[in-house]
Amino acid sequence: MTEPLNDAAEPVRRSLADRATQALLTLADQADRKKTEAERNAISTACNRAEALTARLTTCSDIEAELVARGVAHSRPSIPPHTARSITNLRRVATQATDPSQDLTERLRAGAVQDSLGSAEAIAKNFEQSLQKAGNAEQKRLRPEGLDQPLAAMPGSESLQVRISRIRSAWSRPFTGPIEQLPAAVDSWRQHAADWDDIQREFSRRLADLPPEIRTFIEAAASDVGAPWSLVTAAVRDWLDTDARGDGYKVRKW
Repeated sequence: MTEPLNDAAEPVRRSLADRATQALLTLADQADRKKTEAERNAISTACNRAEALTARLTTCSDIEAELVARGVAHSRPSIPPHTARSITNLRRVATQATDPSQDLTERLRAGAVQDSLGSAEAIAKNFEQSLQKAGNAEQKRLRPEGLDQPLAAMPGSESLQVRISRIRSAWSRPFTGPIEQLPAAVDSWRQHAADWDDIQREFSRRLADLPPEIRTFIEAAASDVGAPWSLVTAAVRDWLDTDARGDGYKVRKW
């Protein structure tokens, strides 16, 4: 038979009960803090990801507008059919976020939100790739004819050779830079194309000012097969020997 607690044991019992209650309250508070921290982290992660995607899509839209203003053809990539469902899911999560009975952390980490963000990332990536494709097509369209054909060096043409080298470098590889730089790249290609036309006219003018024998030699020397030895006349030899002009030419034997 159990004996009743005496008066001396009562304070101990109350102390233990109070400690147990306090411990439970502490654990509950820690659990709430952990839940709050988890929710905060989940919200921060989802928001940061969504904000980054929004910035990417906004940038793509702005770049597209700049390309269209420059007359560059561009076709937006098709949007997958499930994108509409993703938008609906995101709206539902946003509506339920204020409901205290809903576990927000689990909802933010669930497939509805993650799939929607994944869809947005795929759209942003396709959008960026379509803009790069449009830019590379414009680069190809603007490429001057005869860009790879050799141009003979002539007296005082050093500056022309530097400009030619710079223009050829602009078409040596497709655009792979940040998408924000694409409109400036298009402007640069167009300027180089116009500069190439100026160089061709300047080259033709300087060539026309030379004596016929020298002009014939230079034109032949700039061809794929080169100038035959028969074109190296006395006048051409004197011209090559003046001011070290011959340093820019090579003799080749087959």
